[in-house]
Amino acid sequence: MRPSNEIRLRQSPHYTFDGLHALPCGCVAAVYKTSPLDLELVSLEARGPHCVFAQHQMGRLLGLAAPDGERMSR
Repeated sequence: MRPSNEIRLRQSPHYTFDGLHALPCGCVAAVYKTSPLDLELVSLEARGPHCVFAQHQMGRLLGLAAPDGERMSR
């Protein structure tokens, strides 16, 4: 797995890193909290070597959620 260069681009006063999560396919997702909108962003930071999901591309936004955990549509 190679870490995404885009993690450095997302380090700004508007985004705060919250944590990394291993996905069942071997990929690694990162959760960021945004301000002032108070949303959570989930992006793919590393692709697993055997992942079969085409949408799992490093740096891609996988999800957007309100602080209460409710998923929002993009």
